[in-house]
Amino acid sequence: MNSIKPINRRITVEDLRIPEWKNIVLEMHSMMRVPSENMHKFAYCTDRRGLVYRAEFESFKHWEYPWLIKHGEFKPGAKILDCGCGRGILQFYLAKKGYSITSVDISTLKTHQVQGFWEIVKKLGLPIPEDKASAMKAIARRYDTSIDFRVANIAKLPFEDETFDHVYSISVLEHMAKGEDVMAIKEMSRVLKKGGTMLVTVDFSPVKMERKAYTKEEVLDLISASGLYFDNVYDFEVQDWQKHLSELDIAFSKKNKCQVSSAAFVLKKAVIKYC
Repeated sequence: MNSIKPINRRITVEDLRIPEWKNIVLEMHSMMRVPSENMHKFAYCTDRRGLVYRAEFESFKHWEYPWLIKHGEFKPGAKILDCGCGRGILQFYLAKKGYSITSVDISTLKTHQVQGFWEIVKKLGLPIPEDKASAMKAIARRYDTSIDFRVANIAKLPFEDETFDHVYSISVLEHMAKGEDVMAIKEMSRVLKKGGTMLVTVDFSPVKMERKAYTKEEVLDLISASGLYFDNVYDFEVQDWQKHLSELDIAFSKKNKCQVSSAAFVLKKAVIKYC
């Protein structure tokens, strides 16, 4: 029986124990200067390199980031688009590895104090230009690298068709309004080069929830909406959902708070479009 897990699947707690995945997590922790006693934990963490603007490493992304790096198969010099980047450490990690990273988020990542300052500037009509990407630039500089950060909605990307070799979105679509997630995945497909790959993770649940989480059927609908293709081998089944949630609580140092898991899939853009 073939024990190789399909790429398109629900990520499991066992994945956190894969040496290659653990090494990626440790590298990111080292970049962020996570305290040594927390280096082998998967709880939410932020870096120790800045007081105001800090890169972050959310709990579930301890398995989602290694999954992306494992299956991204990025080549040197690749142009990569991070959709819904937030302050995630992944974009800075990849930039340090030598990839050309463009990051997009609807938020300017400003503190309340900074927001207040610019509101006063606007109200007084002062001729002071605002660099909306300054926070992300500052974080990137702390990691001795650079990224091209844009403030934009990923449902309306400010790029030409077929600009990027790879496009990814890590646990973002479930936070978008109904229908906007479909617009976003179509936009990500539009800016992806022929032969390129799109990597996506979303919050997942086998049952409908009040909060946004995708069922297996909804994941497949999202894949269909992209207009891209995948290898048609997938595993989004759950034998014991409550047991799985309990395992997540333990792995991510939570106290009976996990309600969702992660589903991940890799899509490719055909080199030739058939009619």
